[in-house]
Amino acid sequence: MRKRGTAFTALGLAATVALSGCSGGNSIGDTGASTPAPSASASENGSAAPKAENVTLRIGTWDGGDGLKQQQQIADNYMKEHPNVKIAIESVPDQYGTKLLTQVAAGQAPDVFQVGDGDVKMFMQKGALEDLTPYIGGSSGIDLQDYFESVLDVGKLGDQYYTLPKDYSDIAVYYNKKLFDEAGVAYPQAGWTWDDFYATAKQLTVKKGEKTTQWGANLPGTWLRAILPLIHSYGGSVISPDGKSYDGYMNSDGTVKALELYQDMYQKDKITPSSTDSAAFQGVDLFAAGKVAMTVTGRWPVAEYEKNPELDFGVAQMPAGPAGAANTICYSGYGLYSKSANKDAAWDYLKYLTGPQGQEIMAQYAFTAVKSTTEKLGQSSNEHLKPFLDDIPNIKEFPEKTSEHFSASGGKAMQTVLDKMMLGKPLDIKSELDAAAKQATADLATAQQQ
Repeated sequence: MRKRGTAFTALGLAATVALSGCSGGNSIGDTGASTPAPSASASENGSAAPKAENVTLRIGTWDGGDGLKQQQQIADNYMKEHPNVKIAIESVPDQYGTKLLTQVAAGQAPDVFQVGDGDVKMFMQKGALEDLTPYIGGSSGIDLQDYFESVLDVGKLGDQYYTLPKDYSDIAVYYNKKLFDEAGVAYPQAGWTWDDFYATAKQLTVKKGEKTTQWGANLPGTWLRAILPLIHSYGGSVISPDGKSYDGYMNSDGTVKALELYQDMYQKDKITPSSTDSAAFQGVDLFAAGKVAMTVTGRWPVAEYEKNPELDFGVAQMPAGPAGAANTICYSGYGLYSKSANKDAAWDYLKYLTGPQGQEIMAQYAFTAVKSTTEKLGQSSNEHLKPFLDDIPNIKEFPEKTSEHFSASGGKAMQTVLDKMMLGKPLDIKSELDAAAKQATADLATAQQQ
């Protein structure tokens, strides 16, 4: 995963994309397709070793470019160790979701395929994903203690695992040390609060007359996944834990207070560029350009920032709210196709791909869920990466995992509120969220009937 928008490539079912919360679009779920019954496992207890006979495994991915080169390198390494296995990587950078859903419907999906975080439940309910739990616990299984639990849990539904992590990122606050030093403002520290964040951003916002020449922070706009830590840290949510209700959650006191604060940052004190301000810079990275003192995003720009001799920056964990610390996650995983004719061989490659051997290559540009690989690559000692890792225990469940219908219901309703907020006219947040919860409830009922 390099940058949001490039790493999380669109799956493309009509106007929808995978990893809905991380790419700003909608999930490929809610298609109304029929759900075939899962086929029986080729190895009921996951203990059988891959047979020595020649096997060809198809691997589905939306990666292209450098990401595809990494996957090919992993495949080549595996084939050298397993000369009887041929790994055929099927790269579909555009319209991946459309093709994959077609393959699933036809019973011809790849043996192992990439899954976006918002689509794990949908593919499971279509019967496309093999339950990995027996394989994990079998004699050729893996030790779950070797992985970060919060990351593994993205692929877990109930007590069963359906995907293993390819890569991921939580989010953090980057800060420009030069701008902090010039203003005489202390650097952010672990354990800081949203009140601290807001006060710091106000100190670092600079105006000349009516024109803002430097903003204290660059907030994530309408990207709901990155706003969830604020909402959760205020004790709010956007959907009930069972995924069946919006009223009392999307419009709860905590959600209202969090979004009132978010609105104030944009409209009352204007500590962050508006959508119009950002558009005027035509895609310029305002943090790298020294136009904003802090920015909230994932680990994707770290490598480029570290190469920039003009940028002296630090990274801090997300601020905590009245309900404590909270973070979110963007995740890509791999699942084993439930109708694969080579399940044991596919499992062996899947655990290689997502285990230390494959992840040492994959994690050169991304975070890995494998603890030992994190240590080996020095991620846990890198001052710019360690804050992300320190915040892993604070990752909360995201709504696309809670309900496969979220994108078609609550996601749409919340997007409407956030879009209106960005127009620059103050909203009555409570009234807006009451209306959003009502609309989301109606849309949820419609989606459940399809």
